[in-house]
Amino acid sequence: MKVGQIVLVVVALVMLGSVGYAAYTMVWGPERIEIAGKSLPELLGGNVLPAALAAVLSLAVTYLVVRPFARFLFPPQIKDGVEAAAQVLKVWDTGTTFNDDPEVGFLLEFALADGTTAQVEAKTVVSRLQVALVQPGITATVRYDPRKPQRLRILTLHIPEAPARNAAARMEELNELLHKGLISEEEHRQKREEILRAL
Repeated sequence: MKVGQIVLVVVALVMLGSVGYAAYTMVWGPERIEIAGKSLPELLGGNVLPAALAAVLSLAVTYLVVRPFARFLFPPQIKDGVEAAAQVLKVWDTGTTFNDDPEVGFLLEFALADGTTAQVEAKTVVSRLQVALVQPGITATVRYDPRKPQRLRILTLHIPEAPARNAAARMEELNELLHKGLISEEEHRQKREEILRAL
């Protein structure tokens, strides 16, 4: 399990544990709310309704906060999925980032098992160091549900290498990315070593 997945699970357990503890103290704890023998107007006029609404609201907020990260870190598996080579027809920025890497939207075209073609939209996160190379015309390996091709996951993007350029120009661009805070010191060091090895 990846670090991000572990963190998400811990955060979700802590949030659910907090709501569970609050519910326990409301119903069974020493400060429990007595509802036995009370009429509906008495329950609505007391502190039962606000406490119940607070518990429901807490669960709803927990779900809404955790859900997008859970879907990203634990993508739904496609049972009996079929792998296929797809052509990228269109790309767009979704406006979402994960760990400073952008999530990119794709319009993909691929051949189905029956010989027909399908066009499906999908999203995946792309390294910010490669996002400029993700253009219409590149290919990808996808897994789709043969019963419902719209259910699709991008397994691999086949991103071409950047055109060979002058090492000095590449180093200057790399330094500018570091100066603007777009890459980390570690990423800068790794790319710098790659440029020097290519000389």
